[in-house]
Amino acid sequence: MRSQARHATMLVGAAVVGLAVIAYAQGQPPPVQPHPHGVFGAVLDYLRRQPFILMFLVVAAGYALGEVKVKGVGMGSTAATLLLALIVSFWAFESYKIEYSLPEFTSTVFFNLFIFAIGMKVGPQFLGGIHREGKHLIILSLIVPLLSSALVYVSRYFTHLAPGLLAGILSGANTATPGFGAARAALASGSAALTGDAARDAPGNLTTSYAFLYCISMVVFTVLMSVMPKMFGRDAVADGKEMEKELMGEDSAPLPGTADSFIRGYMPLDLRVFRVENPALEGRTVADLDHAHPRVAIERVYHQGRVYNPPPDLVLNRGDEVAMLGPVSLLLAGGPHIGPEVDDSQLRNVKFDTVEFIVHNKDVIGKTLGALALRMGQGIYLNALFRAGDQLPVSRDQAINRGDVLRITGSPKRVAELRKVLGPAVKPSLSTDIITLGLGLAAGAFLGAITVPLFGIQFSLGSAVGLLIISIGLSILRTRNPAFGGPFPESARQLLEDVGLNVFIAILGLNSGAGVAHAIAGGLLGPTLIIGSIAAFVPPIIGWMVGQYIFKMNSAVLMGAIAGARCNSAGMRAAQEASKSIVPAIGYPVTFAISNLLLTFICYLFALMG
Repeated sequence: MRSQARHATMLVGAAVVGLAVIAYAQGQPPPVQPHPHGVFGAVLDYLRRQPFILMFLVVAAGYALGEVKVKGVGMGSTAATLLLALIVSFWAFESYKIEYSLPEFTSTVFFNLFIFAIGMKVGPQFLGGIHREGKHLIILSLIVPLLSSALVYVSRYFTHLAPGLLAGILSGANTATPGFGAARAALASGSAALTGDAARDAPGNLTTSYAFLYCISMVVFTVLMSVMPKMFGRDAVADGKEMEKELMGEDSAPLPGTADSFIRGYMPLDLRVFRVENPALEGRTVADLDHAHPRVAIERVYHQGRVYNPPPDLVLNRGDEVAMLGPVSLLLAGGPHIGPEVDDSQLRNVKFDTVEFIVHNKDVIGKTLGALALRMGQGIYLNALFRAGDQLPVSRDQAINRGDVLRITGSPKRVAELRKVLGPAVKPSLSTDIITLGLGLAAGAFLGAITVPLFGIQFSLGSAVGLLIISIGLSILRTRNPAFGGPFPESARQLLEDVGLNVFIAILGLNSGAGVAHAIAGGLLGPTLIIGSIAAFVPPIIGWMVGQYIFKMNSAVLMGAIAGARCNSAGMRAAQEASKSIVPAIGYPVTFAISNLLLTFICYLFALMG
């Protein structure tokens, strides 16, 4: 454990020293440019006037850079995008006095889309994660921000911090935007113990230190999240898969409304084609054949040179071909009584649909699965049965209740027949219900905007926490009723997650170059970087040790918990990339919400101290 902690300390120390050296070198006066508006200057200035092009060039380049790995370790797309955006912004300002200012509203829109997409994915697993790790998550959400706050406060006794730096360092080191907003409100209220020049300089010091440390902390912490499990001898990928199996169950089917709900997996149905050679079938109808094979469906018939979706009264002749759909064992047993199997028949071109039915028909409610199978079970396969978001065992005696979800696979013809009894089917879709998306985003933002006065501070959840609550709730409701909220395909959700965060990160980096340059030029580099780095990286490492060695937490869940306690969405995304799993998002919401509220209160108090 000591060697692992030493490795963690060495990594953070190396990152801090490296950033200090780079920042110092960049802080030296730039050489006189003989052509200050040369080719690079012209290109950077053009990009200033075309922010859309600039933003997506940085996103594309960040994704490409994030794929580069050295000895199997890469930064990931999020850290690479932020680092690249910061370098471009800093270079443009230092060398050509070009300052980028992309609209903050655009940043907010994309970040909110990212948060909403995360909640829509993690809802069902979130409840299981809270039940399993709830107490540990709450403790971690207190340890990390309180320890960070204590380290920043103690630094007052070792160095002189200019007014505003205390709150700026704490909020920037923890990437806590609500904390920064609370500190700014405290300074604007006039309640801070500041007068004269100190009162005038405090807002600028607050903003500069926050912006500088926010970017530095975001980049380094994102990389740290990617390598943290390996530093402590854990395999995040294996742990992520283990947690997924534990929450879902080895043999459990994906819940309705989730990403994998229509992936069929093993299905004991097959389609076989037999040529009618048995003389006893000459002149018999399709209905007679159906009656002789009650659990097998006659899907298609080749009769007198034509392919039929056969009516029950179609008369069979010798030489006709019959496509039969049903359990393999019944096909193997019943087929020889019809005739030889045909391998190359055109009747084999029958597709399968997997759909979900929500039971509301009073003629079905109360019936057993066995009774329903006799009535309408020909040629269909019941993949799974769900009630109130839980999977039920499938047995002939299992009764059906109102609101149960039946996941069924069959041919389009059989599914259409089931609709007449069970009602509309929920099936895979490439479209997204924009009404639910828009209302969900608006409701989340509204919930986050509600303020509650407490000890003179206007507390609010913030849009990120509000959106997480709403989207997790929607996700959980969709497991009860997959028709709720319309289609929300996984491909669309993944696009919102990927593009949302990386556009937000690109805008953040592009808008921060000038602030970083001002921090260096204003002499805030030394105390801000040293104190901020300690406050940013020591508490998460201690929190990790507590989670791993005392709480024995799954490392994938722990990654998300630490990222949430650090209010760092990019770190959570990096944890997902490193673990190749959604599991880190299980530990993120609780610690993120509690830490945000705690840091908001402490930053407000720090601002009042001056």
